[in-house]
Amino acid sequence: MAPPTPRHRSEPPPAPEPAAGNPASDDLAAALRPAWVDVDLDALEGNLAAIRRVAPGMRALAVVKADAYGHGAVAVSRALERAGVEWLGVALLEEGAELRRAGVEVPILVLGTARPTKIALYRRYRLTPTISSLAELALWREWAAGEVVPQPVHLKVDTGMGRLGLGVGEVPAALAALRGEPRLRLAGLLSHFAEADDPASPRNAAQEERFAAVLAQLAPGERDGIEVHMANSAAALSRSSAQLTLVRLGIALYGLDPLARARDLVPVMAVAASIVQVREVPAGTPLSYGGRTVTRRRSRIAVVPVGYADGYAWRLTGSAEALVRGRRVPVAGSVTMDMTLLDVTDTGGEVGEEVVLLGRQGSEEVSAAELARRAGTISWEILCHLGLRLPRRYRRGGEVAELSSRFSRED
Repeated sequence: MAPPTPRHRSEPPPAPEPAAGNPASDDLAAALRPAWVDVDLDALEGNLAAIRRVAPGMRALAVVKADAYGHGAVAVSRALERAGVEWLGVALLEEGAELRRAGVEVPILVLGTARPTKIALYRRYRLTPTISSLAELALWREWAAGEVVPQPVHLKVDTGMGRLGLGVGEVPAALAALRGEPRLRLAGLLSHFAEADDPASPRNAAQEERFAAVLAQLAPGERDGIEVHMANSAAALSRSSAQLTLVRLGIALYGLDPLARARDLVPVMAVAASIVQVREVPAGTPLSYGGRTVTRRRSRIAVVPVGYADGYAWRLTGSAEALVRGRRVPVAGSVTMDMTLLDVTDTGGEVGEEVVLLGRQGSEEVSAAELARRAGTISWEILCHLGLRLPRRYRRGGEVAELSSRFSRED
């Protein structure tokens, strides 16, 4: 027999808070569903400053690939440029082009590979390529034959990651080719740790030794004035020997410590939504697809307009908790594409009240590490996926300075 029809209440919830004094943002906010990502630009800049204290004197390359780990590459890059970051790093040419079209001027290194038909766009958008193979170097030499101004390039060496990069034994041939091509200029040499998040791993020291042997092949004039970099966030925080001329800052910049140590890093992202409906259901009511949750008592169920299409993973079904009125509440039933149910029987909850899915409310916090553990993944993936459709509110001094959404563009 079907369960009794539940009672529910709903009313228009408040729209996301607009940026102050911006009529266009007011219109946009009124049109958006009440769910959002908050990006704390003060925390972002504070994290950069905290890492500089750990690695004093080091120039910083901020990794803003994957839309700045889900935080919004344009706004994040602009903030970091104002904060004095020396370089930005992206994975794709198109990511770098997006930043240039947005007016970002700081040097940008493309860490991924180049396709023959796209090489000319590096010059157009003033992007520095990373060359990771002899075949790729040959493509750049062929392109450079028609150029007048030398193109700066960074050369990547695989010292143990087993991903991109020249083999150590290929470095002499690569250096000889660059020395023989005046239209290409060696501007950087880099490698990448495979286990920097495990400081005790002997692979770290072994990789540093291999990279040191590569650096020894540079002539004194070649070493002067180029960027030499190997340290990611974990290495920048733990291995002073890997702090060369540049450190590449990714996850730590966004407030997550890859070494799980107590440091002055503050999470930059929070995800919240307003309750759009509250349902009173009797005991024995199956909830959501598959009825994975069946109520054991008369229950109060809140509906929030965030689902797996927004990056709130389906794998959080039956395990995640959110924050309502400063207390933890369980996800009830399967996370769906656009909606998630929460059991607020013990906390209460009304239409329009704020629910925190990631971040802090009162003395409680749901961290990216917690969501990753419950979803069986890593914190990097949680951040990159959250906000796929959600508007982002960029905050300074506790106030919304900018509201951005994929639906922002007007016809």
